[in-house]
Amino acid sequence: MQDLKVTSWQLFGHDRLYVNLPDGTAIGWADRGSGTITVLHPRYRDAVTDALARQVPDLPALVGEDAPAAVPSPPVPPVAPRIPPMRGMRKRGAARRDPAVPVPGADPGAVGERVAEPEPASVPAPDVESVPTVVPGPDPGSAPRAERRRRPAVLPPLTPASDLAPRRPGAGLREQLGESGAGSLVRVATGALRRNKEADSRRGALAGERRVGAELKRLTRHGWRVLHSLPLPDGSEIGHLLIGPGGVFAVSTEHRPGARVRIGDGTLRIGDGAPQPYDLGGTPGAHRAREVLEAFCTFDVPVQTVLVFTGVTALEVVATPPAVRVCRERELSALAPLTGVLTATQVERVYDVARNGEAWLDA
Repeated sequence: MQDLKVTSWQLFGHDRLYVNLPDGTAIGWADRGSGTITVLHPRYRDAVTDALARQVPDLPALVGEDAPAAVPSPPVPPVAPRIPPMRGMRKRGAARRDPAVPVPGADPGAVGERVAEPEPASVPAPDVESVPTVVPGPDPGSAPRAERRRRPAVLPPLTPASDLAPRRPGAGLREQLGESGAGSLVRVATGALRRNKEADSRRGALAGERRVGAELKRLTRHGWRVLHSLPLPDGSEIGHLLIGPGGVFAVSTEHRPGARVRIGDGTLRIGDGAPQPYDLGGTPGAHRAREVLEAFCTFDVPVQTVLVFTGVTALEVVATPPAVRVCRERELSALAPLTGVLTATQVERVYDVARNGEAWLDA
């Protein structure tokens, strides 16, 4: 084997000559200090000694025909290190016969005067050429949660029937009021749209949804995506879902025309009335949205709650829980500059999942 390479290696008091295959795999070495030669597999015995003899003719030939070769440890990578000499090392030829420091890619046993005991018979000695190079990876326990997520579910194919992107704000209210589908044709035919003057709180709520939807649309010029009226299996809806570089927000609307509203300490007070208990711990829609989105994504998708009051004359917010925002519709523009939560690629992935109605069937 004329293509073998002999490389010098010195570190921690060791002075060795490594014999490597053309691909850099170590098959043996000679220790200048102890005068021993180690062969990693019997098949390379003659090749190692010949290569060392050509490189260092005066090296003592301490490998005898009857000396067994040391058995390599399977999990240790067989690549010999190539590290330049360091200052303060002992001179070559100094007598030191106990190389106690382990060397990467080598077995601590030696052939000749000092032979290491072989591994137990139950562990077969692999061929050096078949031993893969082991590259240590990171500790799984130290990986962030996003890297330890299970394999995401398969997103159902998007079809025109399952695409939620065309849905308008307040789609559910529109259907209840007969302003969409066949109901709208009936109302137009009877003239009820013009003559019905009876107050209906649902109409005010629909007006509020439209105003919030218009404000959210303004954010799309800043890289945000928005969906409206995401239907859930229980018949409820997520009013609006805002997706962008600043994260994901489940937006719900409270229409309180002409009211003065005060939010604080888990209470809601309208005008001069007594404070009433009001849950601001995050709407169920935010929790459901996170479960759905993370089921089809390989990364965490935290969803915050935004509660928007429309039609109010004044809004006072004393305190809110974490991940909950309370504002008026015009104040939604404050979300535009938020960044650092999702990358552009993640934004598109979350949007692709959220717009697919099939993904929400089990929400």
